[in-house]
Amino acid sequence: MTSEGDAVRDWRALSIVVIALVVLIFVANLHLEVRGEVEDVGIFSRFIHSVILSFIMVNGALFLITLALSHKHAKIVEQALGTLFASVAGALLFGIIIDAGLTLNGAPSDVWSQFAVTAIRLMVADLAILLAFGISFGVLLTLVTGRKNPADPLLDLNSTSFEVEEE
Repeated sequence: MTSEGDAVRDWRALSIVVIALVVLIFVANLHLEVRGEVEDVGIFSRFIHSVILSFIMVNGALFLITLALSHKHAKIVEQALGTLFASVAGALLFGIIIDAGLTLNGAPSDVWSQFAVTAIRLMVADLAILLAFGISFGVLLTLVTGRKNPADPLLDLNSTSFEVEEE
């Protein structure tokens, strides 16, 4: 199999895992609501808001990155316009969903309040993920760098007599 086929297979497997995780999280939250362990979580509205806001933020970031690199590449203007239009389309879709009545519990029902609550929640979660990665890699880096280990005495043994060789 070619490396291109391997890449397609790997992306397919990764996308199946991500979709399965999203479905499992969604079902677990619905199960908590049905069993009555929590009040109305509103997992569907939270999920939809998070997806749309993530789309807006990613396309906005790509737009800003594209603007920063636009002087080096000739055809990057189309990418900048595409990401800008995608962000605007996402914002319009978010407004339409809020006007349709799919709002989060515990926040005012206007668009800006819903946007702010979801954006803050997403940024806090992203910061928590980055901090967890940073702490994990920092601890691992601390554990492996600068260590001084004593020489292994087994390396000094002769393999036939199992005695230390005198040099």
